[in-house]
Amino acid sequence: MARFARRLAVAWFLILIPVEAFAVRPLDTEDTGTLEPGRIELELSGDYADAARETVGAFTGVLAAGVWRRLELKLGSSYLFIAPNGGPAAEGMGDSAVRLKYRLVDETRVIPAVLSAWTVRLPTGDEPRGLGEHGVDLGVLMAVSKTFAPITLTWNGGYTFATADRRRDVWTLAGSLEYRLTDRWWAVGELVSALSAERRPHEAVARVGAMYAVSRRLRLDAAVATGLTPRSPDVLVTLGLTLVLR
Repeated sequence: MARFARRLAVAWFLILIPVEAFAVRPLDTEDTGTLEPGRIELELSGDYADAARETVGAFTGVLAAGVWRRLELKLGSSYLFIAPNGGPAAEGMGDSAVRLKYRLVDETRVIPAVLSAWTVRLPTGDEPRGLGEHGVDLGVLMAVSKTFAPITLTWNGGYTFATADRRRDVWTLAGSLEYRLTDRWWAVGELVSALSAERRPHEAVARVGAMYAVSRRLRLDAAVATGLTPRSPDVLVTLGLTLVLR
């Protein structure tokens, strides 16, 4: 049970919830945008996942900064709450992640934007208590997006190398749609999947949500998702905000 909860929490953080979810909230699909040099943003969220064998909650913080033209750095971590059905609950800091994003190609009227992202998962969580995973994971991802006003379509494809146990390697495939309703409102949706490289059970979720720009410095968001495979959580809910610090 502890092993199942640990793997669910790590996969949930790195792939299915804005943990790997370094994307524009509330989506997990990585976008092709990067912050301008010197711009700093803080993303805060509360997340909840309900599965047959346990429930998982998290408070997540992600700090993003524009480092260079087309280059962005993100640092993120979560405080996790894991409650297995019939077993002892655990809470504490989860694993952390560092991500670099670089846009290789800017979008034009004909050509889509293309971005590459590299992620390193750091084992800052307590593995024996199911709050983290041993070793360091390395992830590489490509994102392609095209805007057909008022719609933006984005595709992701990536691979994560689990250095401590290569049986945990996964392919990541995702696609999203953003629809700009007004100057302040967006409707969003996505399909996100984590496909095991070792033919183990796959994970996939479908998510719908919305974003609202309160001002130029504050954006609120919310989304709900449902699992599409037996391995996936049944329901996932996220509420959050993005704050421009500089």
